[in-house]
Amino acid sequence: MKILKDSAVYLLGELFAKALPFLLLPYLTRKLGAAGFGELSYYQTVLSLLALAFGLSQDGAITRYFYFYGKRNLPNVLRTGGLYALALTLLGLLFAWWRQSWIVGFVVLTAGSQTLLGAQLAWRQCQKRALPYVAIQISSSALSAVLTVLLLECTAYQPVAMRFAALCSVNFAVAAAAYCWANQKQPAHFTRRRALHSLRYILAFGLPLLLHHASGFVKGQLDRIIIYRMYSAAELGVYAAALQLAGILSIILMAVNKATVPYYYHAIEQKKLTARRVRRWAWLGFCAAPLFAAAVWCIPESWFVWFLGAQYIGAHHYIVLFTLGYALTIPYYLLINYLFYFGKNSLISSISLLSAAIYLLILFAVAPLGMAWLPWAMVAGNLAILPILYYFVRPNAAD
Repeated sequence: MKILKDSAVYLLGELFAKALPFLLLPYLTRKLGAAGFGELSYYQTVLSLLALAFGLSQDGAITRYFYFYGKRNLPNVLRTGGLYALALTLLGLLFAWWRQSWIVGFVVLTAGSQTLLGAQLAWRQCQKRALPYVAIQISSSALSAVLTVLLLECTAYQPVAMRFAALCSVNFAVAAAAYCWANQKQPAHFTRRRALHSLRYILAFGLPLLLHHASGFVKGQLDRIIIYRMYSAAELGVYAAALQLAGILSIILMAVNKATVPYYYHAIEQKKLTARRVRRWAWLGFCAAPLFAAAVWCIPESWFVWFLGAQYIGAHHYIVLFTLGYALTIPYYLLINYLFYFGKNSLISSISLLSAAIYLLILFAVAPLGMAWLPWAMVAGNLAILPILYYFVRPNAAD
């Protein structure tokens, strides 16, 4: 019963925290316009790329360290990861200063602050402290939404930059408060030797996964860079708004996955979850994926135009295809977590790289045909990885 209770708390907290940016979507699409929202989407892509290098999968490293090595040295892993992220943030700020770009500076700060906040969340989740985890999430999401509206209403200067200014300010503040609260309960015993040991662990865990996450970046973000270069910012705005609206399903699936991963790992550890059962669940998830897209297809386009604004006519086609692409992550999560548990990071990276290559081939093939074809690259990329993962999730996967 405690597992169900904690899972429900995690899930509700994740959904509530993610719902606030979604509720902000119609405000941003109207306040920025299609062109401004397209520019925002472009810099969100830059943010995602920076987050890969700054984060280096620290949230996963913290969770795996806890389950494999215990919690004795976990605070030092957390502190070392924070110092690593801050060092890269300073380098990024020097680049922004050289470019004389406020928006690049705020994007760099947002990437660094997201890494620090994500580490604090992972620390609490692996210890199954559901309520503090949810409190951090909700406070960060709510405060960033409020500060975004205040900044955009108080000044018309670089509205896209103001959105990132709100995000980085709140993330840094909440992460600092969470760190200070945890540090009071567990005083630091931080030495150079422990820092180097922790850094080696973070690098050993995160570097092999860079290809895996880079392939995810390619499949989830590269299309917007191509659109920004080949089409107008307004067209990118329509495309990005549709992607974000369809992303509701992705948010829900990510929330469910994040909330259940500790219990997924625990079930494997207790021999209650086997490769055969994971495969069966993956098949069920694969069969359910088209149903989500069919449900969205039945919704009239006028509803989406009413929600997003008059400038976003034509978003319905994109939303249907993006929903199908996101729904295919249901079997993906079920299969990939099994391999993550057994530390098959290099294998995961190789598979992800192959999937990204397929995505790129299709993306560049259909890009000259028109924007309407671009979402099919996501569907194909997410579909291509499933049979490979299914093959490697088998009873001897731990060998």
